[in-house]
Amino acid sequence: MIVAFCGILLDLMTKWIVFAKLNDAGRFVVIKGFLGFVCSRNEGVVWGLAQGRNNTLIFFCIAAIGAILWFYRTFDKSGLFPDIAFGMILSGAIGNLWDRIFHHHVRDFIDVHLGFGYHWPTFNIADALICVGVGMILYETLFTKRQGSVLTQKNVPK
Repeated sequence: MIVAFCGILLDLMTKWIVFAKLNDAGRFVVIKGFLGFVCSRNEGVVWGLAQGRNNTLIFFCIAAIGAILWFYRTFDKSGLFPDIAFGMILSGAIGNLWDRIFHHHVRDFIDVHLGFGYHWPTFNIADALICVGVGMILYETLFTKRQGSVLTQKNVPK
């Protein structure tokens, strides 16, 4: 769970630094026309859905953390890959839960504009950790052969 601890620390530290330095003062450009930092407070979930339902979202965050721990416990783990992936997912969930409990919203700050005029919804390190961790679990589940997995040849119906 070192990965989870490091992920939580990275998420909370980056939020603290960006919000302390920018403090609603505008936008800090990292790569012109592509990447910047802004202070954004999301009282809902992805793409601003479920605005103003903080207590409900706290409940669902706690339930999601329980589900993550249950999946981790039951997942067929071989090697560090699943441990790292679940650590990333758990740290992201805890980082955003922290914000909901202590700030009553999630602090987002990574602002991406894609070249064809699309503005990706602002996000944070916790969100990125969750997405990468889920991607790793999907890869592990779909593309690796593990003993006892549904992907092993002996489990394929004839």
